[in-house]
Amino acid sequence: MNNDEAKFILRARRPGGPDARDAAFAEALAHARRDPELATWFAEESAIDAALFAQLSAVPVPSDLKHAILIGRKVIKPQPWWRQSVSLPTAVAAVVATLLCIAFVGLREPREAALDFSRFNADLTDYVGSRYGLLFSPKLATANMGYLGAGGSELHYRSARVEDIRRWLTENSGHGACEFPARLKDHPSMGCGMLDWRGKRVSLVCFQVGTDLPKDKVYLVVIDSADLPDPPKGASPQFTTRGEWTSATWRNGDFVCLLLGYGNGETLARYF
Repeated sequence: MNNDEAKFILRARRPGGPDARDAAFAEALAHARRDPELATWFAEESAIDAALFAQLSAVPVPSDLKHAILIGRKVIKPQPWWRQSVSLPTAVAAVVATLLCIAFVGLREPREAALDFSRFNADLTDYVGSRYGLLFSPKLATANMGYLGAGGSELHYRSARVEDIRRWLTENSGHGACEFPARLKDHPSMGCGMLDWRGKRVSLVCFQVGTDLPKDKVYLVVIDSADLPDPPKGASPQFTTRGEWTSATWRNGDFVCLLLGYGNGETLARYF
């Protein structure tokens, strides 16, 4: 028996010692005698119980209390629900109220975001913007970045060489087999990381393309095309602007690629 178990039993002990013959109480009391800390606690608890017992014992009990209770008792025999009559208007009102409650709850229930390409593009664009503190519009930006996991903003591996980046991604269940845009290879990479987008595996590679924030970096994001219900079909990049950020999206074999950067489509077109 540990201290917590002993305290649980001793809290139910009645003043005056009538429970001492009970085996559980006897064991708890013996444990309290062996443990100084528990003994101190039990002494304080016993003092409080004794004070409460003395105060309650001092309250006089009316001599006619039992008789008053019995006289005041009113026996109500419950009537089975199937024998209770309900008016038609009341029944109709109850049905309507129930339907309205169901409809209200259904309308307020948050809908699960569709895991389609449009949501993927928007989530990753918001995420890149959040790294700069540039969530451009509350109406556009996703407020909760939880869809990328707890450690989503970290680069797990750093190297300026694209060959090292691709090798690390391959060795860590990433998308190292994906071909990077030809002109993007002319710029040094800063590193890469693995993201968890709503349960789907995503690779992210950061490239240094300048020195002026927030135009100093572009981000290449890769996901398996099988993880999207409507992946892009064309190999030529398609440009989408979301606030001040632009994404170029294209199909690369079994992969879907996003190139994300600050600016318009012309800013990203130079890397293809």
